[in-house]
Amino acid sequence: MLEQVRVVVPPTLREAARDCGMGARRGTVRTEPGRLVWSFLVPLVLFGLAILWYVFRNAIGAWYNSLPLTVLGVAPLVFAGWIVVRSRSQPQVWVGHYEQGIVRWVTGRVPEVYPWEEIVSVGRSRTTVGNGLTSASQNTLTVYVAGGGSMVLTDAYEGLADFAEAVDADFHRFRLPLDTARLEAGERLDFLLVRIDLAGIEHLDERLEWGAVEGVELARGKLVVRRVGVAEPWMALPAEGVLNLRIFLTLAEGLRRQHRPG
Repeated sequence: MLEQVRVVVPPTLREAARDCGMGARRGTVRTEPGRLVWSFLVPLVLFGLAILWYVFRNAIGAWYNSLPLTVLGVAPLVFAGWIVVRSRSQPQVWVGHYEQGIVRWVTGRVPEVYPWEEIVSVGRSRTTVGNGLTSASQNTLTVYVAGGGSMVLTDAYEGLADFAEAVDADFHRFRLPLDTARLEAGERLDFLLVRIDLAGIEHLDERLEWGAVEGVELARGKLVVRRVGVAEPWMALPAEGVLNLRIFLTLAEGLRRQHRPG
């Protein structure tokens, strides 16, 4: 997938991918810890200065009479200073998507290389937040690796939406044949809150045979499984509760079609 903006990849990331045989680079995202939200900081500083100027021009009587207003003026300046210092002290994080997996590099540390074989799960979520007048979408990509580690990427990484889609698609292509072979060998696959095998689907202590499954779909952020002849969903789970959702949907739909009567 072509990137929208040409990114100059740091040598450390490039060399780690080359040395580990990760293949061609498909995409890169990075954080910008030094980027400040001036539209927030400037009004904050101006507010603090305006309060202090008012105190200076209109101070009357003992100093403690003006103390509450002084604190009100100093607090925004201290907060703004803390934001600036914190933003400058954070390391930059680079994440590269390659043919054979993912490479993550936190500046000042040793790069972390994760071939697809060492990645357990890839999850994507997109939530909408608003205040009643405006709304915005927030993207998250979560990658779980062997040994219990994980990395969570948010919109702090510019261009995350397209990057997450490409990573998910490549992981799906790698993992689907492996999980298909496991199913055909008689294994039961665990997707966290739901499990499947060649005979049916399980959730908690309930089980539904594939011949009784009307449909498996993703609707409004939920995984919905419907039973033949019943309007009420047999199961409706938040999508985040299903690991490797894309792979689950592909396998489940294939099994449902195989067991369709006639």
